[in-house]
Amino acid sequence: MSNKKVFIVGDKFSEFSNEKDVLTISQLELLTQIPAKIIDNEHEFIVGQGVRDDYARKVLNNHKRNQIHNNKLDLASLDKLASTSKNAHTHKKLKHNVLIGSAEKVGDTLYTLPLLIDERCELMADHQTGQHIQGMLLVEACRQTFIAVTEEFFFNGDNNKYYVINGMAVDFSNFLFPLPAQIHYDIVDQDVRQRRARFKAQIRVTQQQTLCATMEVSFTVYPSEVISNKEHELAIQAAFSALAAVHSPLQEATRV
Repeated sequence: MSNKKVFIVGDKFSEFSNEKDVLTISQLELLTQIPAKIIDNEHEFIVGQGVRDDYARKVLNNHKRNQIHNNKLDLASLDKLASTSKNAHTHKKLKHNVLIGSAEKVGDTLYTLPLLIDERCELMADHQTGQHIQGMLLVEACRQTFIAVTEEFFFNGDNNKYYVINGMAVDFSNFLFPLPAQIHYDIVDQDVRQRRARFKAQIRVTQQQTLCATMEVSFTVYPSEVISNKEHELAIQAAFSALAAVHSPLQEATRV
């Protein structure tokens, strides 16, 4: 009996599931309720992008209750997603807005981590256009990457830091589809001191060895209190300048 591999994506990527060996998470939920005797092959499901972890747990619970009926369904990948923690160093409060998994150091300056998109994330809250993943999702994933890697590997998880982006350039090479993808973070230059740290890095997003997007970024990291005080001063100056630039109705009237 052959083992058929099928990708699972979030419901918002339903257009991508047409005419391919791809199911949405809702379609998989229905499949777990079908008796094994009418499923021709054993199926191994591989998690792509957009799958909600709560839906994953729901499908796994259904499968566990009905396992005697659908034991031809291999849901190990879904089980891994449901038990995998998102990256804890992205400065995001809502877990579904985190777009990356845990980082691994694979070289002196190189780190890798998986792209893990939840379809509830803020950048997919409105609608999904077409079958590929929108570019702004990749930009945000890259932004989360340089924050997460810096905080975990240079500041031992200290999140009392403020990240200032000095420059950012993004190049999109190919469409990235809602399938497994990797992010590669390579530090080009670094200058780490007690009160601030400066970095230049290249971030690449790949899928099946295909380069899909590249970000060149430079940023500076300060203790939060340093930037908070400076930001407060600048905010006051900006408010006064804006008010000074606004003419009162009486002043306008006298000019007529």
